[in-house]
Amino acid sequence: MSSLRNSIQRRAHRERAQPFERQRLGLLEKKKDYQKRARDYAKKQAVLKSLRQKAADRNEDEFYFGMLSRKGPGSAVTRGKSFTGTVDGDRGNKAMDVDTVRLLKTQDLGYVRTMRNVAAREVKELEERFVLAGGTEVGQEDDDFDDDDGERPSGRQGSQPPKPKKIVFFDAAEEREQALKRQEEEQYQENNDEAMDMDGGEYEEDYDDAEEERKARNLERLQRKLKAARKKLKALADAEYELELQKAKMAKTATSGGITKSGRRIKVKERKR
Repeated sequence: MSSLRNSIQRRAHRERAQPFERQRLGLLEKKKDYQKRARDYAKKQAVLKSLRQKAADRNEDEFYFGMLSRKGPGSAVTRGKSFTGTVDGDRGNKAMDVDTVRLLKTQDLGYVRTMRNVAAREVKELEERFVLAGGTEVGQEDDDFDDDDGERPSGRQGSQPPKPKKIVFFDAAEEREQALKRQEEEQYQENNDEAMDMDGGEYEEDYDDAEEERKARNLERLQRKLKAARKKLKALADAEYELELQKAKMAKTATSGGITKSGRRIKVKERKR
């Protein structure tokens, strides 16, 4: 039966053509055409999704050697009709508006002012500790503690300078040998006298020397900390002044950054306390 069914001629099923009233729209899209179009659309969507992810994960501060060959905006005179006012290879990042930048400057100024107050309290505490440890006046410059060679004084503070050497001339070598011999005998006698006089007092002197050396080391350590704290305080104060100046220049009303008609410089508007 199957062979008989297959031997009978059947009608050839052809794809539906475009209706007459829609022939102006072109050929009718078949299923195979739809499949190709769907695969192409899905492929393009996947590529766009991958590019969006790469753009989101990109580091805006990353360096490329191509940046070195970029040209600046130039001018209409040098670049002619090709002048656009932008840098070649610009990423197209939009600059923030003035209100947003002014708000960020205010936040930065608040942080710097807080850190400056913390540094000021630290300097005051170190100055008090320095004075209690036996240091000089806190108003003196820290450089006064340094020697001419840039080294800090070693040993205890009240030490006397070394005595100058005395130069003696002799007419003959025998006189020189006799003088050296007498000097050695006198030095040996002085050492013996000192050894006989010292009984238990040498231990007290050694203890006092160790205590003075410990105090001197503690004073030098406090002096170094105080110098670093003052340096940090000065840097924060300068940063605060610069931020106040920038904020005043960006204000809605001109409060700084100019000179009046009378020649007076406009100062920074101080904050009311």
